[in-house]
Amino acid sequence: MLKSAPLQIVSGAGAEDVARLLLDAVRLARRVVAASRGPRGTDAAPALIGEKVRNEAAMLLRSAWPLRTSTPDLSAELDGLADDLATRDVGELGVRLCLHPGIAIDLALVPLHLRDISRSDPRVDALLDAILNDRLHGPERPANRQLEQLWLQSLWTGEVDSTAVDAVAHSSCLAWEFDHLSGTTDDAYAFTHAILYATDHGRRRIPLPRPVDQIVADADGILAVALAAENYDVAAEILWTWPMLHIPWSQLAVEAWHLLANIALTTGFLPGPGFDEAILDRLPAAEQDAYLLQTSYHTTLVHGMLLAAAVGPAAPALPAFLTSRQTHTDPATVTMALRRAVATADIAAIATIVRDADDSGLPATPALRQSRRLLATAAVCAKLAQVRRRAAAPNTEPA
Repeated sequence: MLKSAPLQIVSGAGAEDVARLLLDAVRLARRVVAASRGPRGTDAAPALIGEKVRNEAAMLLRSAWPLRTSTPDLSAELDGLADDLATRDVGELGVRLCLHPGIAIDLALVPLHLRDISRSDPRVDALLDAILNDRLHGPERPANRQLEQLWLQSLWTGEVDSTAVDAVAHSSCLAWEFDHLSGTTDDAYAFTHAILYATDHGRRRIPLPRPVDQIVADADGILAVALAAENYDVAAEILWTWPMLHIPWSQLAVEAWHLLANIALTTGFLPGPGFDEAILDRLPAAEQDAYLLQTSYHTTLVHGMLLAAAVGPAAPALPAFLTSRQTHTDPATVTMALRRAVATADIAAIATIVRDADDSGLPATPALRQSRRLLATAAVCAKLAQVRRRAAAPNTEPA
């Protein structure tokens, strides 16, 4: 079970600010849990999915629980969130678990989290005993989802199958270089979720499938793209990499930490990818809070999980903020320029960016290495195309 721990003082961040941000995230979690049980608040954003909302709120609850004695307000709000998440209809839960045995442990995520913080319901515990002790494994899952299953199983049994977790982590996307030129948002989430589940939110140290500097280079590249796109959801999740793997923060990660914190301190939440302030301003007052929750609750909650991981007693110290010295040859800027060139199939632009980066002495980032491979492949393709054109040309030689 989780025990209370004091907030670590974070250099350059301000313990009071971190505590306030975590409190804001928990309060927003309570609001969105309540909203998810009612009718759709606005048509201006996708509707809340009640089960997803409650699952993510439960994850924030467990993440922040060891810090609950930091302030009386946080303790009270966490207690309130635990009450909000308590199972209202044990019979309905039982029917769902019985009808869907292959995903029963997924459906039990909230009760398992409440159980882990000693807030379980004896009726629910008896139900879980009857169903989860002999459950089906359900559908085939990709590696990051397999890690999720092993993590949920450890919450249920109280024991971690380290051999299985480490084996799956070594077969996950953590084991190979990320595609920085064409990788998708889903690819980024697979990376962040693998870290989240394999480490149990940073509570467990794992043997990494690659040298740590390679994983940090991938995380920095993903973070650079997220920041350039102002996708604070991916940015908050990829920032898990440093505290959950217990590795020193990179300069870009430090800058991103402070950027997200300052935005959240200013607004009281962290805007999600679908949030548009112009739309918010046009909505009737009665719909504005619903719009905020429907677009930004997830981003604010994962930021709260980041805060809890980053200020825990075992987290690496966060260096003080240093003013960014980004230039046109900054690694983050170069990565984004390369992605834009690849998206438009502009081989000449890729070659120019790589040449400029080399001339400036920029370190060999994954995006640059992948771009050099792309250029080499493009050269081979160009030669093949030239051979085919020659072969297809009409023969003008006299017979």
